[in-house]
Amino acid sequence: MNIFKSVKLMRKYATCKECGSDNIGNGEGTLIIEDKIFRRSCKCGWNIEVDEDDNALLNLKVAAWASMGKRKIYELHDKDKKFFGYVSVNELQKMGYVKRIDHRKKAEEFFNTPEGLAWVKKNRFFNVL
Repeated sequence: MNIFKSVKLMRKYATCKECGSDNIGNGEGTLIIEDKIFRRSCKCGWNIEVDEDDNALLNLKVAAWASMGKRKIYELHDKDKKFFGYVSVNELQKMGYVKRIDHRKKAEEFFNTPEGLAWVKKNRFFNVL
């Protein structure tokens, strides 16, 4: 992540929005900056995950999966357990994120990256039939 964007996010999320604590480490809270993801949490339970442009991540999870002949799909839900759409497992297999339909961990990691979220938004569908 760009150092200037990191500093901007660190300033914005320096204090917990729930309890006001500004401590991190030793069980007080965390600050994790990865490639394009910024994570900050607090001991009170508050946490935030945003991309480098301060857009909230949805924390997409596979809620269910199904096979219909050769066609395989995942049903996705966001962090609030709201339906987000279906995606093709077949396409994820072609991309190398899934080997078997019940191996969803690597796919979920992909969905929760900025590139993965963009892919999901472009390729999701809402009707199975």
